[in-house]
Amino acid sequence: MGLFKSKSDESWKINYIREFNEMRSEYEKKLLAKQAEIDDLKKQIEEIKSFKSNLRPKEKQIKDSDIDSIKELRNQGLSYRQISQKTSWSKATICRVLNGLYD
Repeated sequence: MGLFKSKSDESWKINYIREFNEMRSEYEKKLLAKQAEIDDLKKQIEEIKSFKSNLRPKEKQIKDSDIDSIKELRNQGLSYRQISQKTSWSKATICRVLNGLYD
């Protein structure tokens, strides 16, 4: 009887180890899949960051003489649209000039 008991103990241990190894193998597969997903997302973030850094605003392209003439035309009573037509600068740029963005 002692021999039978030890044989069933061995069988139980072998099954337990087999199931444990299968379970560990499944978890490792899931972990590897998640790590691959994380690596892919990190790569996408870096691509977005590099793209975003290329979208820096342009340096000031308007000359001081243009700024002075825009302010002078406004002092003469011209509208933003009229100044835009005379100087070929956009109304948005004229607005920025007159609001002191380039001062």
